[in-house]
Amino acid sequence: MIEYRKHEQHGDNVGKAIRHTTVYYLKRLVFGGYLITALLLLLQIGLLTAVLFWLNNYANLYYEGSFLLGIICTVFIMNGESNPAYKTSWIIIIMAFPVAGTLIYLYMKYNFGTLATKKVAVDIGKETRRFAQTDENVKTDVRKEHSDLEKLAYYLGKKGSAATYENSSMEYFPLGDDAMEPILEALESAEKFIFIEFFMVEEGVFFNRILEVLERKAKEGVEIRFMYDGFGCAALLPRNYTEVLKAKGIQARCFSKIYPFLSTHYNNRDHRKIIVVDGKCAFTGGINLCDEYINAIEKYGHWKDNVVMVKGEAVKGFTLLFMQTWNSVAYKHGIDYESYLTTYPVEESGYVIPYGDGPYQVESVAENVYLDILANATDYVYIMTPYLILDHEMENALAHAAKSGIDVRIILPHIPDKKIAFYIARTYYPKLLAAGVKIYEYTPGFIHSKTFLCDDKIATVGTINLDFRSLYLHYECGCVFYKKDGIKDIRQDFEETFTKSIAVNRDYYELIPLWQRAAGRLFRIFGPIL
Repeated sequence: MIEYRKHEQHGDNVGKAIRHTTVYYLKRLVFGGYLITALLLLLQIGLLTAVLFWLNNYANLYYEGSFLLGIICTVFIMNGESNPAYKTSWIIIIMAFPVAGTLIYLYMKYNFGTLATKKVAVDIGKETRRFAQTDENVKTDVRKEHSDLEKLAYYLGKKGSAATYENSSMEYFPLGDDAMEPILEALESAEKFIFIEFFMVEEGVFFNRILEVLERKAKEGVEIRFMYDGFGCAALLPRNYTEVLKAKGIQARCFSKIYPFLSTHYNNRDHRKIIVVDGKCAFTGGINLCDEYINAIEKYGHWKDNVVMVKGEAVKGFTLLFMQTWNSVAYKHGIDYESYLTTYPVEESGYVIPYGDGPYQVESVAENVYLDILANATDYVYIMTPYLILDHEMENALAHAAKSGIDVRIILPHIPDKKIAFYIARTYYPKLLAAGVKIYEYTPGFIHSKTFLCDDKIATVGTINLDFRSLYLHYECGCVFYKKDGIKDIRQDFEETFTKSIAVNRDYYELIPLWQRAAGRLFRIFGPIL
């Protein structure tokens, strides 16, 4: 019998942190202009709701029309190309609320608020594709010597506009704490340019140290471009923070800035984490520029995250990813890319493939990377992820790999940051455990790493969670490493993290309160659209 742990010892600290952050965020809301924006958005929602209630005055026509509308929309959804889980969620909503559900579905489906954004993003993708071509010699070497990488490399090049690079190195940092000083050292070394792109940024120990370096480097003549997500930073930064950065000599842009009108563009967030310095080195991983990511403050116990530093030719891939998003925010293309794409080769064996994913790509590139790793494993696949909201394909792929004799292990948090997502994740435990998947929960706190490791020879580290938002709605990035020296460090991190985690079994699952399991099952229905 495994004791169900609630970690009450963290209660006081977590409570203090929550109270502190709540006051801080309220101040931001009131004085940062977001309160007015929120009120205007609520007003629009209220008006739409009032219209729907007004339709009740025409009861007979309403119900007959609703029924017909629900049937038509359901047929339309069933014949679409969306993910089956996504279809099911919308069908339930539409059958329960035919008129409102249909209108919301059509509004979300056709992204009326993102038509211009989509066009620019597609145009920029086409424009930069010529810079992301794999060298012919690399293609030949991969085809002749590394057949287990060939298909994935070809797919990423064809559908993800992601080149395969050699002459590149990687250094893996198992914690955000470990990565802070190397990041600062890299920024200090900048002579030409610094590109930074993050989902969440908050003033504190971590970001303030970075900002200090950026401000100094700007005065030295280094070109600095800084981008953050408007939704992710809504309660963390003042509304006009781009102007604050510009006053310090830093070019700044806010992705998907929040405006006081309803738009589907809020649904597509820039979840990427990228730092590029001079084209010589790049960083990516799970961390954001907030203090909990380096454990300077405690929110949900110990924060387990990771970062990877890339040097050499592969840095070019991250430079392109940054510039694509940067230019799309300004609705610009035709920019001079070449001056930023100088490479600095590093002699090291193996290959590196930086890749991006986004809502306007036809393919779910990130998910297909994960599926490819699972399909081609011969010994083991180890996974770290903060969330587990799976579609049918991913759930079956995990189960099938385990049933085929592959040692599949997943590490999840024991202390969640989002309880609903946590409850949903646990609903997958019975099926996965029955298939032979080994599940662990990181007992010291919250695990935020997004990492796959397979057979000691291939790994991917990045920003992509195992949930619908990351796989279908957000702008994301990751990096595939093949037969690189640093893969052994990822393996060591997994082995150490296993020892700090509790192994989940059926008895453990049965000890989870019934109401939590029931809530998870209920919310799982709507998981694809949350």
